Amino acid sequence: MGTEDIVSRVVMEIVRKTKPVSIFLYGSYAANDYVPGVSDLEIGVLRKKKSDVSNRTLKAIAQKYSKRKSLTLRVYAYDLEGFKKGTVNSPFTKSVFIRHLALTSQTIWGKEIMERLVPPPLTLLDAYREACFSTMRVLAGLFFLRAGNTKEAYEMSYKACLFATLSLEYLNGDFPIGFGDIVKTSRKLRLTPKERRLIRDAHLMRNGKKKFSEEKMYDYIFDVMTYCSQTVEARIRMKLKRGDRILIP
Repeated sequence: MGTEDIVSRVVMEIVRKTKPVSIFLYGSYAANDYVPGVSDLEIGVLRKKKSDVSNRTLKAIAQKYSKRKSLTLRVYAYDLEGFKKGTVNSPFTKSVFIRHLALTSQTIWGKEIMERLVPPPLTLLDAYREACFSTMRVLAGLFFLRAGNTKEAYEMSYKACLFATLSLEYLNGDFPIGFGDIVKTSRKLRLTPKERRLIRDAHLMRNGKKKFSEEKMYDYIFDVMTYCSQTVEARIRMKLKRGDRILIP
């Protein structure tokens, strides 16, 4: 069963078991940056009220189809009102998350609400929030590695490195879509050879082409932690001393 068949079956089951307003694809699959067996397959479900779509039901559906194939299916419910007000229920920086959805998400059932989203502007403060979030990601990677969960340690680490790099790219007015474009756009940045190597290795890890020994993985995580906190966060924080401003209209 191919990915498109899985998506179709998942949509049918969501519609049968819940009351969605709209169902959409987002993330790497929608952005044409999907790597089978590596990337998450992400589906969003818009609801008018919480009782219409239960996260517990969506989690059960995701687990059911994740077991059938070597993929990780993630299905999340989002409040329709939150998208209208820009207060979407997500842990990510709201403006960054909504902008990415507006530019890449694809409605696959119901009302085409995502296609009507207006990309919000991104500010210097948004970039700083994303940089701090990246530092927390790599810290989570360290905890996963200590717990013996190598898969999650890899994912948190490479995402931290690449999304921290994306935060720096916002400073130049760039908003690349997909990990490959983040790496290409990073050529414009003022970085050390070691930092460029971290980015290159992160992209290789993400594509399943780079593995470390446990000792080397610890080294990589601590190097990414330094990059996130002492290069990316510090550089954006210095600019914030002169006040916030719009980076991408």
